[in-house]
Amino acid sequence: MTKRLPQRCARESGKRSLHKQLSKCVLLRPSSVLHHIFMYHYYVRPQPQRSAHFPTHCAPRHNRRACSMFRNQYDQDVLTWSPQGRLHQVEYAMEAVKQGGAAIGCKNDEFVVLATLKRATSELSSSQKKLFRIDDNVGIAISGLTADGTAATKALRNDCISHKFTFESQVEVARLAGRVADKSQISTQRAGARPSGVGMLIAGVDEQGSHLFQTCPSGNLYEHIAAAIGARSQASKTYLERNVDKLGALSLDQLVKLALRALREASTDPLTDKTCSVAVVGSKDTPFRILSAEELTSALEGLDEQE
Repeated sequence: MTKRLPQRCARESGKRSLHKQLSKCVLLRPSSVLHHIFMYHYYVRPQPQRSAHFPTHCAPRHNRRACSMFRNQYDQDVLTWSPQGRLHQVEYAMEAVKQGGAAIGCKNDEFVVLATLKRATSELSSSQKKLFRIDDNVGIAISGLTADGTAATKALRNDCISHKFTFESQVEVARLAGRVADKSQISTQRAGARPSGVGMLIAGVDEQGSHLFQTCPSGNLYEHIAAAIGARSQASKTYLERNVDKLGALSLDQLVKLALRALREASTDPLTDKTCSVAVVGSKDTPFRILSAEELTSALEGLDEQE
């Protein structure tokens, strides 16, 4: 059998001694030559300097173990459970919702109001739309990745059209919200697709009354009297909790002002018609619509009045 060169000897001898041993092995057998060539490339040949941002999968195989991974070894795939029973990619998607613009929803027996903050990437660009009409009786407010919210809006509209064509009636809000939650849940247990990075407040009115649902990337579905999602939404939740007993006796205008006051708690800048938007939906006389700039300005003027 061919005597292999010890690893420690290969490291200490350097290039010159390894070349000398390699020249002696040329006349012995091909396997000895291949072994020494492998030892030269593995231990002696200098490796190029790699930056901290060099992709881990491009590094040499013997250096891959030394390359640091991202947060841990359980967040590389949505299907991988951590020892603590967590799916980290789903939690990252929910964190994207928390970093999005704040969205507020509140309702009583007759009306549902949605209010959102509008963000612009710069002073030269327009703000991103956060309120979407799905049907005459349903609309949504989103927080998180706007592109994911736009794709979900198209899917919801297709579901409403299909339901109307099949049953000749408007879809129930609870059924529509359940479809959204089911699609979000599928992305948490299938490889090849990431979880959706958008949270929704679904507001609507049907034969059962007014409804306000919240969906999240994990696939969970919640029905609320009042809800707040997005950045700094905890302050808005606290305000809504203090005034939840008043919701049932409020008119539509008063409900709009309460939603704006809750939205103001999550904003660092004064509210104007360019930094926020409001949508309302109610009975047959109040289909889903987004308030115009004049209506919104009028509501903001009376915001500081005593409740």
